[in-house]
Amino acid sequence: MSAGATWRDGSDPRGGGPAWPQGARRIGLWVFMVVVSTLFGLFGVAYMMRAAYEDWRPITYVPWQLYCSTGLLVLCSLAWELARSHVSAGRAQAARSTTMGALVLSAAFVLSQLYAWQAMVAADYSVAANPANSFFYLITGLHAAHVLGGMVAGAFAVRRAGEAVGLCAQYWHFLFVLWLAVFGMIYLVTPEFVRAFCTTIGIPVR
Repeated sequence: MSAGATWRDGSDPRGGGPAWPQGARRIGLWVFMVVVSTLFGLFGVAYMMRAAYEDWRPITYVPWQLYCSTGLLVLCSLAWELARSHVSAGRAQAARSTTMGALVLSAAFVLSQLYAWQAMVAADYSVAANPANSFFYLITGLHAAHVLGGMVAGAFAVRRAGEAVGLCAQYWHFLFVLWLAVFGMIYLVTPEFVRAFCTTIGIPVR
């Protein structure tokens, strides 16, 4: 790559610019992540309040596909971070190849989620069988939708490289942390914990 070359978005492929993107795009991403966090936070509050009801039956079955999904998200974050380092070093082709690999891993995550839902149904955890089941499909489905949305943005990053790769890396790190929060809420927050918490802060439970 020539000494005066730049990425299509105007950034320096040799890493002359900041390691993390600056400016309006990064601010926009932070605003979006705050909005998404708020959305999932509201669903989390609704989940906990509903778990205090007597008809709530916690999900005890954890299909292996969910562990696979977690591993795939880890690999996605690592792949995007590697792509970002390639951008900083000016390795355009390596950055694009790694970005494509991250998108393949993301698609595998979505497929793993679909198989997890099939395994849940096969184990008699259908969406209408129990309120906890409904929340499971709703929240994990919402997370998968945000992964798909990120994949659309990631497809543009394959061509643009530069700043777009850094933004995608940041977003996938966020998706991974969000997934851990969702996973923990579904399988670690028990009705007993919710009732004790609500009683402590003076909220009546049924």
